[in-house]
Formats: sequence, structure tokens, C-alpha cells
Amino acid sequence: MDGNGLSTTATAIITVTDQNDHAPQFKTAQETVSVPENEVGALVTRLAVTDRDVPHTPAWNVKYTIVKGNDGNAFNITTDPNSNEGILKTAKGLDYETTRQYTLFVTVKNEEPFTSPLPTATATITVNVEDVNEAPIFNPLVKSVVAVEDAPIGSTVAVYTATDPDKEMKQTVTYRMGIDQAGWLEINNKTGVIKVKELMDRESPFVKNNTYTAMFLALDNAGPPATGTGTLVVELTDVNDNGPEVVEREIKVCNKETVPQILNVVDKDTSVYAGPFNVQVLGDEEKNWTATMNDKGEHIILTMAKELKQNDYLVILRVFDTDKKYQDSSIKAVVCDCQGGDFSCKGILKDAGLPAILGILGAILTLLILLLVLLLLLRRRKTIKKEPLLPEDDIRDNVFYYDEEGGGEDDQEYDLSQLHRGLDARPDVFRNDVVPTTMAVPQYQYRPRPANPEDIGNFIDDNLKAADNDPTAPPYDSLLVFDYEGGGSEAGSVSSLNSSSSGDDQDYDCLNEWGPRFKKLADMYGGGED
Repeated sequence: MDGNGLSTTATAIITVTDQNDHAPQFKTAQETVSVPENEVGALVTRLAVTDRDVPHTPAWNVKYTIVKGNDGNAFNITTDPNSNEGILKTAKGLDYETTRQYTLFVTVKNEEPFTSPLPTATATITVNVEDVNEAPIFNPLVKSVVAVEDAPIGSTVAVYTATDPDKEMKQTVTYRMGIDQAGWLEINNKTGVIKVKELMDRESPFVKNNTYTAMFLALDNAGPPATGTGTLVVELTDVNDNGPEVVEREIKVCNKETVPQILNVVDKDTSVYAGPFNVQVLGDEEKNWTATMNDKGEHIILTMAKELKQNDYLVILRVFDTDKKYQDSSIKAVVCDCQGGDFSCKGILKDAGLPAILGILGAILTLLILLLVLLLLLRRRKTIKKEPLLPEDDIRDNVFYYDEEGGGEDDQEYDLSQLHRGLDARPDVFRNDVVPTTMAVPQYQYRPRPANPEDIGNFIDDNLKAADNDPTAPPYDSLLVFDYEGGGSEAGSVSSLNSSSSGDDQDYDCLNEWGPRFKKLADMYGGGED
């Protein structure tokens, strides 16, 4: 036991946790920016801070607060979780004419409290509001007026003006018509006075619930101009400008034990100018029909005054309102031979009358069209002119065949055998249109083509003479021998057809007067002995 005890070693790992012992600091404590007016959500600036604590921990994460200068809550600020920056934006549209500059004081703190008291960083942001050309503003945006529907053309309905919020720009405001569906109104482009351009009508389909709505425009003179809109609501008061009219336009009744017909009456005006109504039958039908109003004066009771023949009748009813304004309505009354309410027209198909008439008219129209087309085709065929084989002004010396009589007429008899008598005794005649077979083919001496151009003429002449003396060389253009009468023919001589006179005593000068077709003959015979 020397007093030497035993010993051992151990390793201890100590982890130091971060605490929020550093306050965040703005990189830029003061900043001046500009923002255009009237923009909501516009980015003003991004505020950057530094913090020595561990990133992305509660001791590093920050939050921003606008502690002063945010009048009317015009701005808001949020934190970017990735960069820890503060994002300052406009919460509403700024108005240059109201506030031109804002001075904002923004503080920053960590999410986790400080472990010890630390100063809070503050940044000062000066925001200047930029002036933008704004549209004129109607006052009020929606204006209501009252006008009578029969206001005369040119009368004033309202004065509707707008103001330009850009007071420093000193711009001029002009007015134009925007939407006027009925085309009833017009506005003075300088004063904003609205007048009646066309007569208004409360009963028009453009009027809803007795009101007519139109939109007007106000423009400044900037480039480009800004445009504001205003709405005018015109409440139209009613006047008695419409007479009552009958709804039903056709009735069907029997001429025996007639059932009275109940007709409805409407008036487009308000109830003040409507019923109770009065009615009167006009014209000659007054003796055939009677019309009265029911007890309340709302419906017409139309009855046949006497039995009428089966036919269609036109009954004109004049209906009066309480103000004695009237309107005439034409009623077609179809009367048939029947009794009571059992309406039927025997022998007349009333319901199919119009379709049948239309069908007949269509068939007639179709036939007329076909006939017209046929006439046009026939006329076109008659007017087609065949083109001549030769032009009319062609004066070539052609042979014209005006007519040709064939042989074999019944009233003439010819003994054609006379033409063939003596054929066996005819002599041998050589024909120049075919190659002769009885003559030997001449032998031509070959001559080479001359080398000297001066000898070419002699070469051609020698060959031409050799060809002319060759009876077998084409062309065989001599007179053709078709037949031979022979000697001692029983047929008479045709020499009697020759003229007994030579024709020298004839005057052929007149051929010159017969036109270009006789020019050739005139040259041959009209020149005298020449």
C-alpha cells in the first residue's frame, strides 16, 4: 500500500446552444424611394438586416413593424422567410394631390426574446408619391333625374360635369356621349349640358321600370387622354300618348245561336290613363255586330246582331280610354254555318287557306320560270350563227359548187354503153401519173458534188435535165387519160358544144364593176386583146 491509487480518463462532449444575444441590425438605416400614385400592392422597397445568431432559428428570424408615419394604413410590411428581408408594399392607392410624401419608421425584432436587454434597430424610409395623369371624375358617379317622356327636342334634361383631380396640370375637360341605346340624348362637349335629341318614349323596350340609363364620357387633354365615365338615370313620367287596343285579332263564330265573344283590351300607358274603356263599331259592320263593355269596363263583349252568311268579315272597333284617347283595332270575324259553340265550316278549309294559296302561287312561279328558261334556250339556238369555212372577204380564186345533180333521174335515160364502145381497140397510152413499166430505167452517171462553189449551178442544171428526160421520175403531173373513145364511135361528137363565136365581140369590161370576186375574170377577159 504505497498510497498510489488507480486512475482512468473520460471524454465529455459539450454542446453550446445559441441564445438570442445579438440584435438584428439594418444594413441601411435610411432610404428614400418613389412610388406612382393609385397603385395598390406596388413594391416600395426591400429592407435587409444582419444577425449574428444561427440562421433560420428563432433567434435569427425577424419581424418588421411600421411604428410611425403609416397614415391611413397606406403601407404594409412582411418578412421573406428565406432572406429575412422586409418587403414594404402599398396597401391602397396613394393620392398625389392629397399626400405627396410619407416618412415611415420601421423597427425589427427577432421572434425569440433577447436574453439580455438590447437596443432595437430602427430604419427611416421616405416615400415620395409620383403624380400620374388621372381621369376626370363625374360628380356624382351616378346621377338620377326626372323627365316627362314627351319632352320636346332640344329641351334640357340635366347638367352633368366632371372635375380633373390633376389640379397642377391645369387640363381641360371635354364631354362625349358614351352609351345611348335609343339615341335620345346628346351632351355639350364643353359645358356638359344634356339635351333631348330624339323624342323619348316610356313604353320603349329600352326603358326598364320607367327609367332610361345612359353613360357619358369625360376626357382631359393629356397625351394620351384619360377618360372618366358617369351614368345618368332618367326616370320618365308617363303621358297619355297611347290609345287602348284589342288583343285578339281573329274570332270564329257560328251564325246560329251565336255565342258572344269576349275580347281583351290593353293600354301601354299607366293605369291613370287606362280603363274603364269604351268601345264603338265603325263602318257598315255596325249593323251586323254589337260591341259593349263589361261591368268593370275592362273587356269587350262582341255579339252578332243578325244571322250572317258563311264568310269572313272585317270588324273595326274603336276603343276609348278614360281620357277619350282612342285607337282602332281590326278584327277578322270568321262566320260559319254552324250552331252555338260547336264551330265548324263545312266545305271550306279555313286553316289551310294560306298554305294552299302559297302552294298554288309557288307552283305558278315555278312554271313561269321554266317557261322563261325554255324561251331563252330557243331564242339562243336561233341566234347561233355558224361561222363560214372561209371569210366573206376572202377573194381567192376558188371553185364554188353551187349545186350538183346526181345521175339516174327518172325523166332521163342514158345509154352508158355508148361511152365504152371501142375501148378494146384503144391504143396504148402512157400515163405520166404512174411509173411506166415498159421503159427501161435510165442509168444516171454518178457525179461527185463540186468542191468549187462556182460549179454548183452547172451541177444542178445537169441533174435537172436528166430528171426531166426520165419518164419514170416523179412528179407525174401531166394530163391524166381517163378513157378512150376509139374510132368509129356511134356516139355523137361533143364538138357541137363549142361556141360558134370566139367571144371577141363580147364586152367583158363590166366584170370590173362586180367586185373583188370577179377581179380574176376581169383581168383575163376585160383587158382586150392584151
